[in-house]
Amino acid sequence: MLDLLKGTAQFLKRCGIQNKTVLAAVSGGADSSVLLYILNALKKDFNLEIKVIHLNHNWRGEESFCDMEFVRSVAQDADLEFYFETLDDDIKKTELYAREARYEFFEQALKKFNSDVCFLAHNKNDNVETFFYRVIKGTGVSGLASIPAVRPPYYRPLLDFSREEIEEFAVSHNIKYRTDSSNFDTKYKRNFIRQNIIPDILKINDNALNAVSSLINIANEHNEILEDYLEIIEKEIFDYAAADFAHKKPAIIRDKFLNLKPALQREIISRYFKGLLKNRDFKNILKIQNFIIENENSTLSINKDTFLKSWKNSVFLYKRQPSGKGR
Repeated sequence: MLDLLKGTAQFLKRCGIQNKTVLAAVSGGADSSVLLYILNALKKDFNLEIKVIHLNHNWRGEESFCDMEFVRSVAQDADLEFYFETLDDDIKKTELYAREARYEFFEQALKKFNSDVCFLAHNKNDNVETFFYRVIKGTGVSGLASIPAVRPPYYRPLLDFSREEIEEFAVSHNIKYRTDSSNFDTKYKRNFIRQNIIPDILKINDNALNAVSSLINIANEHNEILEDYLEIIEKEIFDYAAADFAHKKPAIIRDKFLNLKPALQREIISRYFKGLLKNRDFKNILKIQNFIIENENSTLSINKDTFLKSWKNSVFLYKRQPSGKGR
């Protein structure tokens, strides 16, 4: 088994991360505490200036505050700058909102420190849990790729290591960490998968984590091939001269789109609406596909102020104007 230190060093070399100011997102749990320990151990070899960042979601009162103070003390002991933010205690306590708040905080921290690298401590278990979460909620083939190891500015060096391996590393290197009590609350969907579904799957195959992880990696490789192919197709069916300036999206040439195979049409739609549709599941993609196929002159609402217009041989996005008129 590859050692976590060596594995992370190889990851940094592969990604060309050196001579940089980097951020380490640390919650105080085992995964992020181990990641910070490893990055700190490697910082001289790669000439990294590490900034420790922490978002206090403020869901668990005193416990959340203690997590923040724990991370602050770890950063101080390592002589690393600590940057944090505490959310208001009346925020929505949902998994989706928490994720959105985290990434807003990460983006803010990246700008503050003028950095283009933020390390996150997701592990193999997280990846497998995300896989099942997406399958259960509904996803396309691209969604099987689960959590990417690299999607700049976010980098996940521990994605090939299991939670068990990381916790064993923490014990063997005397790395202290805290346990989030909310991790055991199965009202949260990911916790339910972790506590109930994964253990039953392991009864069927005790190597299931590695088996699913292998499928995730294969899906990633297939997605890379598909991305290259789709870029070629998009050049043929997109009218870049008729781009929508508000969304920076080209118009779709309808007749060329209709000549594509249905599965390819859906892939194009999924890519086209990335960042516009929060839920790009099969149902929503199919709805847009049917709209384009069936309508030569009509409008479809995408969200509160964005519409998809099919007009003659062009399909394009537009924002609602104050007068109520679009493009």
